[in-house]
Amino acid sequence: MEYLASERTLERAERIALEREDFDSLGRLYMPLQEARRQRRLRCGEGVVRLDLFADGPNHRLDVEQIIARYPHGQLLIAGWCSIEPAVRFRELLRQRELYVETYLAAVYPVGGSRAVVVVPSADVALPPDANGSIDELVGRLPAHSIVMGEGALPGGERRGTTETFAHTMSLWERLHAPFLAAADMQIDPLQKIHAFRRTIGVDYACELAHQKLSDTARQLARQRRGR
Repeated sequence: MEYLASERTLERAERIALEREDFDSLGRLYMPLQEARRQRRLRCGEGVVRLDLFADGPNHRLDVEQIIARYPHGQLLIAGWCSIEPAVRFRELLRQRELYVETYLAAVYPVGGSRAVVVVPSADVALPPDANGSIDELVGRLPAHSIVMGEGALPGGERRGTTETFAHTMSLWERLHAPFLAAADMQIDPLQKIHAFRRTIGVDYACELAHQKLSDTARQLARQRRGR
């Protein structure tokens, strides 16, 4: 039941197996890795849910240390001003400190008289540094597969995790990983499938289908190698 420690151990095993092209071991480890991550997501969902941690303007820098001290357990949406840097830093801290808390990678933009919240699938994307036009203009400048919402679309304040809050947060994770999962399914070459399904997990660490399909693909490759 040490799910975070189990995840780290299995991640190390995954790296070693990939380097050695040990597909038999890969096929065996993805299901326990899925379970560790599934339990991690469930534990996060039992904490405080707060989806409105937005920067208030270009001069408002979110205090990530203060946020993690206040919310060491739960599901959050942290949105910097035209930047995902606060959420990226928060993810680094939660991993270092082995906490059951998670955040989407989000940024908030001024649009007209209100604000738009942008959730992106990964940290390796380039976001526009500002927004001075309409919502359509902003959407046209965003990375592929971003989710854009008015700030009013997200519930405000702290809530204790329930089945309802978990369903809501899971729907956002599924919207983020769905295009990557579909792209992985379209790959023909098994090695390319493995890379694509791992990319899906990079977007949503608890995507169960990606783990299951990784296991199946690795076992397929292991059988092919044995049959040579």
